[in-house]
Amino acid sequence: MSHTGGVAVLVAATLLASAGCRYLPTMVRTHDAAVPTVVPTVVPTPVPVRLAVKSVGIDVPVLPVGVATDGQMELPPDPAAIGWYRFGPGPAADQGAVVLGGHLDSKQYGVGPLVRLRKVRTGQVVRISSYDGRTTTYRVDHVREIPKRRLVLADLFDRAGTPRLVIITCGGRYEPDNGGYQQNLVVSATRI
Repeated sequence: MSHTGGVAVLVAATLLASAGCRYLPTMVRTHDAAVPTVVPTVVPTPVPVRLAVKSVGIDVPVLPVGVATDGQMELPPDPAAIGWYRFGPGPAADQGAVVLGGHLDSKQYGVGPLVRLRKVRTGQVVRISSYDGRTTTYRVDHVREIPKRRLVLADLFDRAGTPRLVIITCGGRYEPDNGGYQQNLVVSATRI
């Protein structure tokens, strides 16, 4: 293998690994036996890279995130970006909720564009662009403020049902002596 070919394989492997890939079985004949052998192959999941809600002026980068040490969904520290829960469905999934979450503001970075999510209304369009160039479009079904203690995570992070989008950020009043924001703003949208 040439040096250039080796670099290309290394770059491709790195991109696939960072793209939140999953393993799917593929039938591969390894010899002349009558029974094929199943070998896992890497199939990239289209990773979302941008969220746009043009009606309220939101256009932010999307970063893959996981689980923080406290068990909560990890969030990008800068409120100018939003996180995609990489262990759940992606925009091209046949079912389940694509979950995005981000901070409304922070001491270090100030107020972010997600503050405008409060202006989103039922029926408005939300778009997610993926690294492979695809754009997935959703129509908003609900915009709700839910007290954090009443948030049902199983409903938000559901992997079954109609393909949909759930965007979560802080909502309600900020109460510094009571742990910060006491509610979450949740925008739910169905893929169209």
